[in-house]
Amino acid sequence: MKLIEHKIYIVPLQFDSSKLITRATGLKYASDMTWDCDTIDHLDRHTDKLNIIDCRITEAECEFLENYISQHKTTPFMLTIADPYESKCKDHWYYKMLFRVKNMPNVTFLTKYLPAEIVKTLQDSIPEDKMVFIPYPFVDSYSSSSNFKHRRKKVIFSGSIGSIYPYRCRFRRRVKLNPLLWSKVTFLEHPGYADIGENLKHQVIGEAYIDLLSNYRFMFVSPSRCGLEFMKYRECAYARCVPIGKAPDSFSEAMSSAFLHLDFDRIYQSLQKCFSIPVDELEARSKSYYEAFAAERNPEILNKKLDAFLESRGFIE
Repeated sequence: MKLIEHKIYIVPLQFDSSKLITRATGLKYASDMTWDCDTIDHLDRHTDKLNIIDCRITEAECEFLENYISQHKTTPFMLTIADPYESKCKDHWYYKMLFRVKNMPNVTFLTKYLPAEIVKTLQDSIPEDKMVFIPYPFVDSYSSSSNFKHRRKKVIFSGSIGSIYPYRCRFRRRVKLNPLLWSKVTFLEHPGYADIGENLKHQVIGEAYIDLLSNYRFMFVSPSRCGLEFMKYRECAYARCVPIGKAPDSFSEAMSSAFLHLDFDRIYQSLQKCFSIPVDELEARSKSYYEAFAAERNPEILNKKLDAFLESRGFIE
């Protein structure tokens, strides 16, 4: 394997990243990670680089990539992985390709979440030095005010509802059943995913979403059943809200320390306790949460972790 000096993020040829409601993939993700970007039809331009593959490539592009990898054994490839859910992913063309190429010597994997379900199965089937966990980067371009005295003493709740989100479902159900909490929580419907052809239900996305969050003292955030560190944890920090709910499995002690963990069997009592915290302490928690995120999830730190992984593989020195 040749030594590499540069990384290139490879995206699908015709995918419209502008339709994404977050910066979790595509051109925006590459930009946040400070990586150069190109489309999959230009692989021949980057045989001397680490080719980091976007997980949104099409079925035809997967077939092309698999053949290309096998024919270019001295070019290193890193395939990114997001969702780990077995029921959703096991029959998807991209995940099927991951298992077919997993033993090729020029293939490694970057998972954006701690391995779980199908990703854990993949991890368990390969050597330890073939997969690295690199969470989403923290890049604040919003500059939200942290002045809590002018914010609503309420919780803002948003996100999809379903079986893979047990904590969201329990919180939402308990609030809906308790009239004493109706004025304490604002629910924002999930906008939908325009990138997969859904019609957006509202335009409170991107900067408008962060602006909305920044009107509230508290934001409810929780992982899926797999304990995943969703983009919402960053968005909570961008908006300088105090996070309440449940921290993901990947948080360090510093990132968890500012978190207000709810007792999901006693939601009313937990929220009353949160609402009784003095505003100065809330502002300090918000600041601590923001600073921990900025310190541990900034692109420079994440790229250093990636470089250390690549060095251990002998790809760089």
